[in-house]
Amino acid sequence: MEYPEIKNERFTVQYIITINDKRSIEEHASDITLEQTVEVPEDCIPEKHIEDGIIGIVENIQPNGDIPNQYIVSISYLTDITELSIPQFFNVLFGNISLKNNIKISDITFAESFFSVFNGPNYGIDGIRKLLGVYGRALACSALKPMGLSIKELSKMAGLLAKGGIDLIKDDHGISNQKFHPFKERVSRCQEAVEKVNAGRERKTLYFPMVSGRFEDIEEQIQHVLREGIRGILIAPMLVGPDTVRYIAGKYNLIIMTHPALTGTHFHDPNHGIAPSVFLGTLFRMLGADISVFPHAGGRFHFTEEDCLAISNSLRGTNGSWKSTLPCPAGGIHMNRISEINEMYGVDTVYLVGGSLMQHSTDISHSTEVFMGKIKSLYNEKLCTPEAPITSSCEIPSGPEQIIHQPIMRCEEFKWSGRFIEEYKTDNDFDFRGISRQELIGKYGEKTSFDLRYFEIEPEGYSSLEQHVHEHVIIGVRGNGVLIKEDSSFNISVHDIAYVSPLEKHQLRNKGKEPFGFFCIVDHKRDKPIVMK
Repeated sequence: MEYPEIKNERFTVQYIITINDKRSIEEHASDITLEQTVEVPEDCIPEKHIEDGIIGIVENIQPNGDIPNQYIVSISYLTDITELSIPQFFNVLFGNISLKNNIKISDITFAESFFSVFNGPNYGIDGIRKLLGVYGRALACSALKPMGLSIKELSKMAGLLAKGGIDLIKDDHGISNQKFHPFKERVSRCQEAVEKVNAGRERKTLYFPMVSGRFEDIEEQIQHVLREGIRGILIAPMLVGPDTVRYIAGKYNLIIMTHPALTGTHFHDPNHGIAPSVFLGTLFRMLGADISVFPHAGGRFHFTEEDCLAISNSLRGTNGSWKSTLPCPAGGIHMNRISEINEMYGVDTVYLVGGSLMQHSTDISHSTEVFMGKIKSLYNEKLCTPEAPITSSCEIPSGPEQIIHQPIMRCEEFKWSGRFIEEYKTDNDFDFRGISRQELIGKYGEKTSFDLRYFEIEPEGYSSLEQHVHEHVIIGVRGNGVLIKEDSSFNISVHDIAYVSPLEKHQLRNKGKEPFGFFCIVDHKRDKPIVMK
């Protein structure tokens, strides 16, 4: 039998093993190396498997301090056996041995391949601060709750929290797509309420709806979120599946806020499971968490201060190329304890307070102002102009001297009066060449739900290869070009009309010797394109 070539790259898992039988620690460790890989008796293992290192290798064994019969065991595994997929990686970590006793994962050291395949957070601490324009202080968050409120009541609460100056608003994790507040209508109305407050001030509040439900519904929910111009979501990896979160984070340019629901079964036995710092820190960060919610010590849940500090250190510490994730202690935090809690976590933290705001006053806006005052009093806040929360990467603010109201725009040599030729994109992640843009309708006070733009591509030029949820209508105006949609190509001449559907990978090219110009009609409020390779 022929075997494919196997790379000799390994990652290491640190286990804490407590012995309560007569077997030696070496026997326990060896048992894990087989159980998590080949799952056959040692005398049944093909010699080739041993030569190729497919079996786990015990790298180190040492006593765990003065704790009787407890050892720290490091076992390395071949990267190839995980197929670099989340389900198989989790299986190798703790699949069969999760059904045993007295084995606890306390750390993971990744091989380089993991950082090239799993991108980690999209935004991280720096990216979220840039969106909000808030530096030098911790961030504040609250939740829309309780489940069962009408959409009108939930959206009103969202508006009041935004009015009070909160940085982030999330749905309570139990609010999903129930009949009494269905997802699409609820999310639209809550975002509308937050946008209304944002429109009247420089500082912005971001709203993160809870994405949950049936597998076939989740991506439709994500696309609705993007259509509404929402920049982030709340999601519980163990409710929807860890790889679902990895998929969403990789495909969509969203802030991912993770919730710890259903992870607690791994924490309550001190000698068995996955340490909170690994699960809610390392693994959630690997999946793409920009913000990780976890229970703060002294709240409704039984986490220790040691647990909480280990989680926050795991989220913010250096780990390959992954961006740092914001820790978000929650679960019964009282806003009067913010000064004390801040001494524990420091500035790069999101403090999530819910019930405490409700208890403080029936005026949730006033309670939020008090909460924000307590946070701001601890820091010398630095405010910068935030990045526009509903801006596509192909939108660049027009010059102030451009004419807004015109009865008619005259065209001369494919230049329209009162409109300037501008850059196509400013995002360095996108590959394009020889293309310019003129914003014609939609950016200058018109009450349209669409934008009309004119693009022109020089000979041998091309637009970026991208996809997005919003739709495109393309109308040929000048010369000839090529529209690439997925794996097909179409010639576009003057007066030809093309349609690009949601999430269809596309690009426009000019292979001729003359400029290729086209009108492009898109939704006024639209999601940010995703660069494709």
